[in-house]
Amino acid sequence: MQSVIQDFQNIMRGFKMSLGFSQLVSSFAGIVLSILWVLVILAFGSTFKLVEITPFEIINGFLISPKLGLCSLLSVLASSIKSVEWGEYAVLIVLVLGLMIIWSVFAGTVTRLAALEFARGEKTALKDSLSFVMKKFWSYFWSPLTPILGVLFFIACNVAGGLLGKIEFAGEIAVAVGFPLAILSGFLIVFLGLVGIIGFILMFPAISSEGSDAFDAISRAYSYVLSRPLHFLSLFITIIICGTILTFVVGFGACLVMRTSYFTVGLGMGGKLNEIRAFIAGLSGTGDIITSLNPISMRIAALLFMLYIVLVKITVGSIIIAFAGSASTIAYLILRKDVDGTEMDDVYIEEDEEATETEGVGSQAPEIPIVQQIPTTPDPMAPSEQKKPETVEESQKKNDL
Repeated sequence: MQSVIQDFQNIMRGFKMSLGFSQLVSSFAGIVLSILWVLVILAFGSTFKLVEITPFEIINGFLISPKLGLCSLLSVLASSIKSVEWGEYAVLIVLVLGLMIIWSVFAGTVTRLAALEFARGEKTALKDSLSFVMKKFWSYFWSPLTPILGVLFFIACNVAGGLLGKIEFAGEIAVAVGFPLAILSGFLIVFLGLVGIIGFILMFPAISSEGSDAFDAISRAYSYVLSRPLHFLSLFITIIICGTILTFVVGFGACLVMRTSYFTVGLGMGGKLNEIRAFIAGLSGTGDIITSLNPISMRIAALLFMLYIVLVKITVGSIIIAFAGSASTIAYLILRKDVDGTEMDDVYIEEDEEATETEGVGSQAPEIPIVQQIPTTPDPMAPSEQKKPETVEESQKKNDL
């Protein structure tokens, strides 16, 4: 019970870490680039009649909609996937690969920042973390993609085996004889897919913490999930609960801020603000009709209001993504200690970062102790001052005197 409480307290540190400037900037940039990439690909696909959904449906249905919840986004994404036919999955593949490239950089940066902050208790410059991620870019990119390719490979094997069944007489027998291989392939599909999906949250933190490659990240993720399934499940549920609470609080706070701003500004602006809001609601499909705005200054104001709505939504999403990256990194470090016995403050540091720290310490000139010279009396026995023995002649002269 005490370990569960300790894990919960550690995960709760992700709330504070998600509000860090560097984490928010990384998440914000990732969301902005993702939106631009989706709009560009949908514009290309809709122009060549490859997909039915257009960029304007994404903009009107989610971006400028007054609703800040995730349900509208999920419905738009689901409808976009349904609109793609079998011969048009090339657009979806390009879309997913582009998003993986974007988040390999920015999600990797968030987890790297979180690993250093949680382990060492100090914040690292965004430039250093981004430089580390670019050096490990292919590790971040291939770690989630490799299990997917493994699942697709075994699916292709089963499909190829099923094609043999179309051969008359011999095909049915061949499929029946080789069906145990299909069962084995099905097991690997379920194993790789299921464990890969739930263990995905550990792959990026593994690279950020260990400085390793994609193979090490995948093996650690599968190993930790299978070695400590109950511990992983408790951490995963904790992250989900905390993330849900954070999403509700941040979303409700954003809605409250926007409504308060609309109300107070509307007290002075009057009906003009209501016209602008009605126009935006009509475009997003939440209003009854689409009203027209005149003169052009009202249209410019409506455009700026839509931009503010988008920025507020991106900010809310940035906080949620920063928390997800921070909490998953903390969960990885906890599981690593439980499975491997490695201390949670043990995080890979590059040589240039160590050199920077060393230079920072060595740049201070060492203090040279001042030695006070104490005057000493001459040594009567020193050779330079020692009296020479008197000769016989000298002693006689002294006696005569």
